[in-house]
Amino acid sequence: MKGHIMPPSALVIDDDVDIQLLGKMLLSRHGFDVATAGCLGELARKPALLNTHLIVLDFGLGDFTGLDILDYLYDLKINAPILLLSSCSDETAAHAIAEGNAKGLKMLGFLPKAKLMTGLSDVIEQIEASPKPPSVGELAQAIKQQHITLALQPKMSLTTGAVVGAEALVRWEDPTRGTIYPDSFIPLAERSGLMVPLTWNILDLSFAQLAKWHAQGLTLSIAVNVPAEFIKAENMLSMFDTLCSKYPIDMTKVTLELTESVGVECLGYARHVLDELRKRGCKLALDDFGTGYSSLTQLYRLPFDELKIDRSFVSLIDSEPSAQAITLSIVELGARLGMSVVAEGIENAEQQALLAKARCPVGQGYFISRPLSPALFDEWVSHQTTIVKRA
Repeated sequence: MKGHIMPPSALVIDDDVDIQLLGKMLLSRHGFDVATAGCLGELARKPALLNTHLIVLDFGLGDFTGLDILDYLYDLKINAPILLLSSCSDETAAHAIAEGNAKGLKMLGFLPKAKLMTGLSDVIEQIEASPKPPSVGELAQAIKQQHITLALQPKMSLTTGAVVGAEALVRWEDPTRGTIYPDSFIPLAERSGLMVPLTWNILDLSFAQLAKWHAQGLTLSIAVNVPAEFIKAENMLSMFDTLCSKYPIDMTKVTLELTESVGVECLGYARHVLDELRKRGCKLALDDFGTGYSSLTQLYRLPFDELKIDRSFVSLIDSEPSAQAITLSIVELGARLGMSVVAEGIENAEQQALLAKARCPVGQGYFISRPLSPALFDEWVSHQTTIVKRA
């Protein structure tokens, strides 16, 4: 019906049928369209259930726990807020919430099952008081009105400590909400077909930034994430040439980061487009290497220049022997193939030292620097350059 507004949805994950029914009844009273699931297996069979506005999660789920569910939600990049509803102890709940927050999930807190009847209303009020998520129309307007900005995460030589460039990350500066981070709008762009225009916007900003560095005499590179949809877009190469002609930049200082999905549907076409981009001087990086099923196939069939080791390995190399073995193997593989290797997600000095010892060329992560605005990035580069000269 014209003008009809769909109610918000919620998902109750609990293997107790009585709690499922009670949660469904209470959430329905607050206007939610409620679905239920009893275990991880059910979610794996019905992933569409996770396309929801609120997840209510039990900790104890038979063969699996809430931590297993959180891992699954992280892998799927779920953006819905999560309420832990359980009979577990406060200590267990605090651990689960900390684990979820560490993964970047939106953890609302803990509500004991015994307080479900009285405490759920407070949680709903908390959700309703929080800023409403952006809409497709608002994102489209933000792209047109140039409310998309760059945040630059430094990339550093792990041998010399010198700054070699930055990865271009994106922020949405909304006039009413303030800064909106990618986890709140990239999934929206992916679902709505806005990833291609958003990518053009980011490339334009990145090329402008690179031209500024060139004018300052800085030989830095910039890396930009591009999705598979962008590579397949009609007239992409001619539009890319038009964009390049706007800026006096050295294209060898541009790295386009692609995930392994870039060639899944049509490897031949993907190779043609990527070869053309390399002819224009761009370097190509295989992002999130090691996390997918076809990484090795893409590695030898597509013209990549660089491997980026996924943070899920790098962040554990000082605590998990298997993660360390995989990470160091990728560094060695890159060297054997004559490819540059970048380790992302470095979180402490020990991880950086292990990577440097393994002769990983380049690293990035919060231990080196959090993403910075362009102005703060320039200051950081100047400071880091001074440190390197003194060493």
